Amino acid sequence: MPRKQWGFSLLEALVAMAIASIALASLYRSVGQGSKNVVDVEARVEASLVARSALAAGTFAEDLMRQDSGQSGVWHWRIQVTPEQVPLMEESGRPAQAAPLRAARVTVEVSKDGVTAVTWTTWKPYRSAP
Repeated sequence: MPRKQWGFSLLEALVAMAIASIALASLYRSVGQGSKNVVDVEARVEASLVARSALAAGTFAEDLMRQDSGQSGVWHWRIQVTPEQVPLMEESGRPAQAAPLRAARVTVEVSKDGVTAVTWTTWKPYRSAP
C-alpha cells in the first residue's frame, strides 16, 4: 500500500524561496528609488524657495544689482541682470506706437556643491533709466 506524503518536497521549497527573494529584491529597489526621488524633489523645492526669496529681495532691477550673489544654508545663488527693451503690443497683436519699456531680464541660478538645481528667469522694471 503506497504511503501518502504530506508537505512540500525540498525542490518545491527552494523554488518558492527563489521566487519570494526575487519579489522582495524588486520591492526593495522600488522603495529605495522612491525614497531617492522624494529627497530630490525636496531639494528642488528648497532651491525654488531660495530662488523665490532672492527675487523677492528687490522690486526693481536696481535693487537686485546691489547683491548679485549670496548663500542661504547649503544653497548658493547668483543673480544676473540684463537690460532689455520690451516692446508694447496692442490687443490686436500689432506693435504699439508708444516707446518700448525699459526692463531687465533677471535670471537667478541656485546651486548646491557646484551643481545647478534651479534656474529662474523673470523681468523686473527699472526705477530709473538703466
